[in-house]
Amino acid sequence: MTPKRTIVVIAAVALGVVAALLSYSYLNNAQQVAYHNAKLVNTYVVAKAVPQTMTGDSALAGGYIEQKSLPTEIVPATAVTDINVIKGKEAASAYSVGQVVVDSMFVNPTVAVAQGSFSQSIPAGDVAVTISVDQVHGVAGLAVPGDKVDLLISQTNASATTESSLLQNVPILAIGQQSASPATNTASAQTTSTATVGASSGLFTFGVSPSDAARIALAQQESLGIYLLLVPPSNPVVSIPAWGTDNILTGPQN
Repeated sequence: MTPKRTIVVIAAVALGVVAALLSYSYLNNAQQVAYHNAKLVNTYVVAKAVPQTMTGDSALAGGYIEQKSLPTEIVPATAVTDINVIKGKEAASAYSVGQVVVDSMFVNPTVAVAQGSFSQSIPAGDVAVTISVDQVHGVAGLAVPGDKVDLLISQTNASATTESSLLQNVPILAIGQQSASPATNTASAQTTSTATVGASSGLFTFGVSPSDAARIALAQQESLGIYLLLVPPSNPVVSIPAWGTDNILTGPQN
């Protein structure tokens, strides 16, 4: 190779390295802007839908779990920091893309078998979908299986952040591994305090229609900041206007 060609090759490699560094810097800055420069922490999220009873080893080997940086305020306190803890365990439920992996999502196989069929508690025509929220977004852990909640989501554009109603009167089938069905709680009660585990897990499982489940999964995947609003029994469905930073002080008070 002639000296001239060598110089050309070296220059091309150098330009490639610079382009890669600039691309990384751009993407990193774009992520910071998207999260409004919030403090980010490394956590693990579901990259591909995880079916119930899938082993942790299979989930890791198959790329079902990936590491991701998320704002501290939307990461549950029980989020997994050492992904190796799910090895030798099974998925306690089916999990959708975007869910933060918390320590109660994968359990020992003996616990999974003893818990029985959770599907029996799902109303006919509905499906179960699980989201992960922190204590602030999850009404401080005050909700219990059998309660109903309204779901709010945060949407941000170039001019304002808006809180909008996603669904109303959504029944909670389970929190963590504590469900409203006595049959599925028997084994858990023999091994741990399900009330404590359920309240602090940050995992809420709802029974909704397949189309509503898709909407919830999308909101979770897009990190839209789902808020749970605990509602009283027989709460009526009402029209809720969207509230944003541009009209929060000017709208009616009810």
